[in-house]
Formats: sequence, structure tokens, C-alpha cells
Amino acid sequence: MKFQTLIMTTLAGIALTACTSQPTIPQLELGVLQEVQNIDVYPETANNSAKLTKFMDKCVIEFKGQLEEGRVIEQWSFKGLTLIDAGSATFQRDKTSTAQKFDLHSETVQKNFLALRNHFAKEAIEQCD
Repeated sequence: MKFQTLIMTTLAGIALTACTSQPTIPQLELGVLQEVQNIDVYPETANNSAKLTKFMDKCVIEFKGQLEEGRVIEQWSFKGLTLIDAGSATFQRDKTSTAQKFDLHSETVQKNFLALRNHFAKEAIEQCD
């Protein structure tokens, strides 16, 4: 519940700032590059999808999937082959949630990142260099 409140407060603050400052948003190849669905990942999830989005200084893969006990959302920020930040949030059926930041130096985390990244087209990934 605290996690959802934090997310909603953050999004409201961003929306308010965006509406009041009206920054110029560059339109150079920014936005969703590719979305893939029902990919083979570990742990196994159903009805999953991963979306590759390009920002000015990085790319982000957002992975969503259904676990037996709830729903998981992961975000992987990177530039080229370098993982910048990664973490997940799990939303249980009993309305509880957990969040964790991944250890970027973990061999397992790096392996999972590369496996997820390889589900996208080479041309889309090249735009993240």
C-alpha cells in the first residue's frame, strides 16, 4: 500500500511539473522502439510483455508478467551493453507488494538482462548505443 502511494504521489508531482513548465521535448527517435509478448523468461510468467523505450540518455526495458502469486513489473535501464539501473515490483493477490533493486554486479542479474535484451530486434537495440 505504501509503495502504491509513493508511486501515485511521484506521478502526480511529475504531471504537475510537466503541465506548469512545458519543456521542449525533442522528437529525435525517442519513444517506444519495440514491444514483444509471451517471451521465454525466468522465472516463468504468463501473459508477459516487454517494451523497449528510448530516452535521451538511455533505453529502458519494462517487463510485465503474471506469476502464480501475482503480477511482476521489472525495469531495466541501460546504454549500449551497460546496465545502469534495474529493479522489480511484485503485486500479490492479497493486495501486498514488494519492491527490490537488483545488484547490477551479480552474474545472474547480468545474464537475465542480456537474455531479456536479446528478445528485441538488433535494429531496435542499436538505437540504444
